[in-house]
Amino acid sequence: MTWCAPEKQHWVLQPLMDAGLATDQIRAFLLQLAFDEIVGDGRTTVAAVHAVVRDQPASVRTAWTETVCRLLALPGPDA
Repeated sequence: MTWCAPEKQHWVLQPLMDAGLATDQIRAFLLQLAFDEIVGDGRTTVAAVHAVVRDQPASVRTAWTETVCRLLALPGPDA
């Protein structure tokens, strides 16, 4: 079960898809972000979020920033 409707999931990921990333690469970025948060001290910094895509072209880094902003704009599962 998911707390985020499929159309919202698509909206969140659209910048990365528009940047030409394959589903597997998008999944890898999101898993890295989640893993870093889980094993970290719980205080992820903006620099750490951007570090996930630091070796990517500028268009992908920009799309990643938009995707993270959209993730943060979603209501929580209890909303």
